[in-house]
Amino acid sequence: MYLKFTIYDDAYTAMLEYLDKFSTTEQRGLNEDSFFINEDFWLQDTAVVENVECRNGEWNIYLVFAHHLIPLKFIKRKIVNYACPKKAALVAHYMRRQAAKDQRGTLRLSMNLFTTNFN
Repeated sequence: MYLKFTIYDDAYTAMLEYLDKFSTTEQRGLNEDSFFINEDFWLQDTAVVENVECRNGEWNIYLVFAHHLIPLKFIKRKIVNYACPKKAALVAHYMRRQAAKDQRGTLRLSMNLFTTNFN
């Protein structure tokens, strides 16, 4: 059972006030604000992982592009959705192979690279 997302009224009000102030500044953005879009050279060394999820009765296919040395650097994109789970799994497999630079799938994500400290 999924828990319903809730947000406190104070936080929601503060977020709306910030967005209102931000939208009325009438200042142009700087080139540094969108630099992360142009910095896509790391996508050359990504492992592609397919992700099939059931939402609202449809099977959505997502492709996750993750750097094989820095796994917390990733992009997740929705590709397409299908009604049949078998067809979705088959299409997801071929989409991953088509999107991957290394189509044999030798680039793998290692769980040892996730160094999480819970202290």
